[in-house]
Amino acid sequence: MRKLTVIMLLAVLAAIGWGLFWLIGATAMEKALAQWLDDRRAEGWRAETTALETRGFPSRFDTTFEGLDLADPDTGVAWSAPLFQLLSLSYKPTQVIAVFPGVQRFSTPEAAYEIEAERMRGSMSLAPSLSLETRNSTIEIDMARLTSSQDWVATLERAQLSMRQSPDSQDPGMNDVFITARGIDPGSAVFTRLDGITGLGQLIDEVTLTARVRFDRPWDRRAIEVARPQPRAVEIEALTARWGDLLLTGAGAVEVGPEGEPRGEIELEATNWREMLAIAEAGEAISAQEADRIERGLTLLAGLGGDPDRLDVTLRFERGLTFLGPVPVGPAPDFSLP
Repeated sequence: MRKLTVIMLLAVLAAIGWGLFWLIGATAMEKALAQWLDDRRAEGWRAETTALETRGFPSRFDTTFEGLDLADPDTGVAWSAPLFQLLSLSYKPTQVIAVFPGVQRFSTPEAAYEIEAERMRGSMSLAPSLSLETRNSTIEIDMARLTSSQDWVATLERAQLSMRQSPDSQDPGMNDVFITARGIDPGSAVFTRLDGITGLGQLIDEVTLTARVRFDRPWDRRAIEVARPQPRAVEIEALTARWGDLLLTGAGAVEVGPEGEPRGEIELEATNWREMLAIAEAGEAISAQEADRIERGLTLLAGLGGDPDRLDVTLRFERGLTFLGPVPVGPAPDFSLP
């Protein structure tokens, strides 16, 4: 009898101890997040939430923000969501799941976007430190619709972005990146401009990218508080884009300067490349005169390869310009993150 009493007493003490642990942890988490919002407001941000609460006793810390509204005056980047959740096991608080709402809004100095998704969820493994350095992360999106203030709408069936610190590198800014997107609808306005281009399906079948990216610093809490880490080198191990009869594959390496200007080469293999050129013209990425000039040069290159519908060519970035083989096709893209 005495032994049973001792066991019961120990069980009660353990339950009380765990309850205190959970309460202290939940309270500390809420205070830390509230303080983070206060710190951002002190720096001139718009950082508001109508409610902040942590639940999940006894095994979870599930923190819910309601009416979350963030805007960084230095970068002009803003994000708002009616509901946002950070979920973690109470005994693994650095393994975090982020649950995004059905509708959210994101804006940059160039445009504003409304994002509506049937499912959008992220997972992160964070270092147990004040910097909260991200060791690996994944974002999964299902059935999403993106509406831009620039009068276009796009949808996709499924996408995933995964990034992890490269295990074989001593540089914490080096990351392995994998991106895949399926069932992409660029919008009716785009299809109207593409009318008459043969070989296209109603959806872009798939785009995948496997790459290694070196950022100028690790991804941690400063990515939100200060500015996004910027890419300084991109090694594309495999790029594949498939849209109906069109197929584009590539691999290469690019260095990125401090202003986001790329320098390097990507080896491309394009099947039915003339239709790709027509898409670029229809999308107003190049003018009709440029398209005609580029087509003449690429026709010669394709003829040298023996198959006029297949093109093996180098995409080169140099001196702020983009070259397709020996043909300049316009300014180089900006690799800077907003």
